[in-house]
Order: sequence, then C-alpha cells, then structure tokens
Amino acid sequence: MDFKVYVKIEIPILEKEYELFIPVDRRIHEVLSLILKSTPELSSGYYKENKPNIYSKSTGKMYDVNEIIKNTDIKMGTRLVII
Repeated sequence: MDFKVYVKIEIPILEKEYELFIPVDRRIHEVLSLILKSTPELSSGYYKENKPNIYSKSTGKMYDVNEIIKNTDIKMGTRLVII
C-alpha cells in the first residue's frame, strides 16, 4: 500500500511554503530530490551549488537523508524546512 502523509514544507530562500502529500515508504533524499526538480526556482539556482537538508520546523532536528519517512517522526501535519 502506498500511504502518504500531509506536510508543510517551508523554503526560506524563496520565501515560499508548499503543502504536499509525501509517500512514507521513500527515503528523505528521494522526496527532497522530487521537490527540488519540481520547483523551477530551486532546480536552477541556489541548490544546484549547495546540498540542501530537511529540518523539523518545531524542533530544529536535521533529518538523515537516507532515513525512510515512516521511520522518522514525520507525521500528518508536520512542518518541515529546507535549507
């Protein structure tokens, strides 16, 4: 089954926020890659030269990019930041 969680992702460099459903059976780096490719402002600018990380907005915790979403504390309504 392909379960997804609803998250809000803030990208401070763009001063934008996105609401997405992300699959829980994917690794964080896969989700991050899809977000960066699907956002034109991200795919050709700042993040081409710099490797972004995903953080919890509430705790400041940086997520391991090799971790599978369902094995993290990312749940419905989690707010994330890409820096």
